[in-house]
Amino acid sequence: MSALETSIDTLYQRHLALTKNLDWGYHRLLPWEIGRNFSDHPWQEHEGTLSKEMTIAVETAMLTEINLPWFTSTLMGAFSSAPRSLLRFVHTWTREEDQHGRVLDVYLLLSRNGNPDDRVATQKTVIEAGWLSQYADPFALMVYTSLQELATRVFYLSLARAVADQDPTLATILRTVAKDETLHYTFYRDAVQLYLESDPGRLAVVCAVIPNFTMPGHGMPDFPRRMKIIAEHAGYGISQYYQQVLQVVLNTWGVLEYTSSKATSAPQQHLARYLRTVQKLAERSEREA
Repeated sequence: MSALETSIDTLYQRHLALTKNLDWGYHRLLPWEIGRNFSDHPWQEHEGTLSKEMTIAVETAMLTEINLPWFTSTLMGAFSSAPRSLLRFVHTWTREEDQHGRVLDVYLLLSRNGNPDDRVATQKTVIEAGWLSQYADPFALMVYTSLQELATRVFYLSLARAVADQDPTLATILRTVAKDETLHYTFYRDAVQLYLESDPGRLAVVCAVIPNFTMPGHGMPDFPRRMKIIAEHAGYGISQYYQQVLQVVLNTWGVLEYTSSKATSAPQQHLARYLRTVQKLAERSEREA
């Protein structure tokens, strides 16, 4: 086993130890006592515990999470030739992620937030469409997933704060899910760091992935409108992405501080230009808030 493989295995064993203390069951978080069947009690628009905007935000999260089979398939394919512990992590990650879509879906049904018939139709569309990463390279996919996991964590915590007054039970659910996302991000973040230390030339890949990042749910129906609502009402937009996601991973990996080589100088400059653009958009968003 190479030094890199040994280090990745250490990260995986650390993850197992941390998740042992965090392990939770979604059945214990849900307000089962408020549930009613939809045959005897058809859904009506005035029902529910959340505002329309918060309902859309939670639905968007759920519609992303339910694509888990496609995410797992993509990761398994990309990591087929990677260190064995990466494949083992994907299996563990799938087990942990499985609860996320379930708890959000059942919560929306029990609390009668949103039209269940419309939502199930959208679910079928999203799952049938599937998801395929643009990255076949294992390292590029790890960079992407680091961003995605951290962005999801920040979004869930922002949404938890936004819904706390409307539905404390949902806020607890979101914070619980965010704890999983924190540990998933931590694993991928540190794995990327190990790969960079073993070959600094991989910095060019980091610089290429970041400007092209989009959340895996971007293909769902009406995604731009959903993200606009989330930015305006759930506290997660371009400013939060720039400050709490991009800046965090860049500082952690020291991307712009790496000594440039002929192979990495141009990608670093391209990334720096991208970051200046995002910073301007974030600052404008804050002024208009």
